[in-house]
Amino acid sequence: MPTDFTIETEDLLGCIGELKNAGLKKVILLHVVDILRDQGLAPMFERNAREKIEEYADFVRELELEAETFVVVGDIKTTIVELAEKEGVDCIVMGATTRGIIKGRLLGRTTEYIARKSKRMLLVEKYDALKEGKEVYEKACKATFFRVLVPLDFSKEALRAVEQLSGFSGITREAVLIHVIDDIEDLDLLDEQIERALEELKKIGEHLTGIDIRYRVVEGVPSEEINRLAEIEEVTLIMLTARGKGGIRELLLGSTAENVLRKTTKPVLLIPAEKGSGPEAV
Repeated sequence: MPTDFTIETEDLLGCIGELKNAGLKKVILLHVVDILRDQGLAPMFERNAREKIEEYADFVRELELEAETFVVVGDIKTTIVELAEKEGVDCIVMGATTRGIIKGRLLGRTTEYIARKSKRMLLVEKYDALKEGKEVYEKACKATFFRVLVPLDFSKEALRAVEQLSGFSGITREAVLIHVIDDIEDLDLLDEQIERALEELKKIGEHLTGIDIRYRVVEGVPSEEINRLAEIEEVTLIMLTARGKGGIRELLLGSTAENVLRKTTKPVLLIPAEKGSGPEAV
């Protein structure tokens, strides 16, 4: 959990209790002193950060979880990715505002960089930023795992999201499995194509025990339909799979995953693909 000691990241600490219910055992708290921005003041910022981050660690330990802290002087984006890989974390937790004073803050540059480069799961919590003279942030982690939307294109990579969802059976009550048809084979056979997709979804859903499953098959642009259905179904989380490209080590977000991550107001759990999977996302 990277932190910059803002109200957003302090609120993000509130997610830890819920994540504990999802199996969380250890929290690594990281603050990066921006070497490019802070330069000569870096030693002072580093000292202050070490004191502050220990307060966060104490909060984590009060929840009976293991906590470890890092304060590093360097480039923020690359340090987060490198430390996550070095420590072998299961998931990176970040925050992003859904709307704010600064145009384009829907998804911060750091979060977007991590989504593209990291080989670890990424949970992006969304805040509702309101302009009332200053920005006010609604609480994050409002039953994040309660009702999950899982888009599927029936590829091996997309099914990794279903595997991950099965591990949340103790805290996820409902799941909506959806398939978006964006390659109509024949307008006269559209109903048949929809029926085939629905049957495939139901086969997948049979393996999810302890979760109330609903199924939706729609036609349109995948990212637009995913965001639209996320609002209609009032889901608390969208679970997406990204895919790697050939032998390239870093992950490349497909256009669908990237557009959903940028535009949705819902939290997103981005699951990295296995090495060597295709270039597009669900």
